[in-house]
Amino acid sequence: MKKILAFFLVSFASCAYSGNTIVAIVNKTPITLNSTQINLLEVNTKDEQILIINNSIDNILQLQKATELDLTPTKRNIENVLNDIAQSNNLSLKELMNFEDFYLIEKEVFEKLSILNLQRFFTKDLMI
Repeated sequence: MKKILAFFLVSFASCAYSGNTIVAIVNKTPITLNSTQINLLEVNTKDEQILIINNSIDNILQLQKATELDLTPTKRNIENVLNDIAQSNNLSLKELMNFEDFYLIEKEVFEKLSILNLQRFFTKDLMI
């Protein structure tokens, strides 16, 4: 069902390029063309576009579950990762924060840490 919905939305999204075009809605959370456009432009086939939309849907579902289980990262965890990013790029944290799209970096760090916390939560009792 998810693949059919994604295919339907991708096929219509390819003819509309408005920034606020909704590509999919996941539990009342919209995925806009703007949020996936960079990834969609990098691929050529409809199957690859569907895969990108499916990945976006999966990420939203994981973020919602992490929020529901209160597994979101602390402000300190986010700052630590941002410091690491700044240092690896020979910048100070203030210089990194002055970038125009800093909020996108911070948002991505938040999402990645939330998903990592969710993965750790579900795999903490696994024995190898």
